[in-house]
Amino acid sequence: NYTFYDKLGIDPSQNKILLTEPPMNPLQNRKKLCECMYETYGFDQVNVSIQAMLTLYAQGLFTGVVVDTGDGVSHVVPVYDGFVPQNLIKRLNVAGRHITNYLIKLLLLRGYAFNRTADFETVRQIKEKFCYVAYDINVERRLAQETTVLEENYTLPDGRVIKIGRERFEAAEALFNPDLIDVESKNGGIGEMVFRMIQEADMDTRSAYYKHIVLSGGSSMYPGLPSRLEKEITEMYLAEVLKGNQERLKKFKLRIEDPPRRKHMVFLGGSVLADIMKERQEFWMSKADYNELGIDRLLQGRQ
Repeated sequence: NYTFYDKLGIDPSQNKILLTEPPMNPLQNRKKLCECMYETYGFDQVNVSIQAMLTLYAQGLFTGVVVDTGDGVSHVVPVYDGFVPQNLIKRLNVAGRHITNYLIKLLLLRGYAFNRTADFETVRQIKEKFCYVAYDINVERRLAQETTVLEENYTLPDGRVIKIGRERFEAAEALFNPDLIDVESKNGGIGEMVFRMIQEADMDTRSAYYKHIVLSGGSSMYPGLPSRLEKEITEMYLAEVLKGNQERLKKFKLRIEDPPRRKHMVFLGGSVLADIMKERQEFWMSKADYNELGIDRLLQGRQ
């Protein structure tokens, strides 16, 4: 209500709405979403698109791998010529809020007690301001142990000043090593997930995937994350595919795209797509069809 009436000030029955959903979203969720838009708000036309597709549209691509890591879950989603092969999608239950919780735990070990609920927002701000991904974790750990170059001061809302050092890179390390926060993942961290996903894809699509790995979502904003991802994928490719052959590695083309506005990438792609498609009737699910066919039949035709 706040969004539609207070902020946008629109009459939903005169408008179309494009909604986004994560990959592998249960059909039941999509039904509820559409029913809410038709019944509660009375939108005339609705479309539900997968977030990964919109990220690629915002980059002007039709083929690529989207590494989407937000607040609750991380996904690696392949898109080939605008089609998403569902069997290749990988999911990791580590994202923004898990890293914030891990940072609370790390700061507790340093002697700063933060409350899980009340101080969550403060720690999130610390995370967004200071955390980064280590290119080589062992080098960073030595730096943290032997020098003070990594130490930063942060003033809390109540005026206290705290010091933060090795926690800056240890927190984000959970994305690449989920075992640190007791999350089981058969595909390892996000670096290994991207590599495994591409290697499971068809042989002739792999090179296109390696050339277009696109980052998206708020948790992909850490400094150092693109270069660490590149390093991990290259190391695994060298060890498992090339069997250590350095000569052939020179021909390996890997490109990780990290657009500066990747935090809002899905929204940008969605706004472009909705604008292009606003007059195309076949793109939208109309309320008339919903009333005539019912939600099950309507979504069945869209599968």
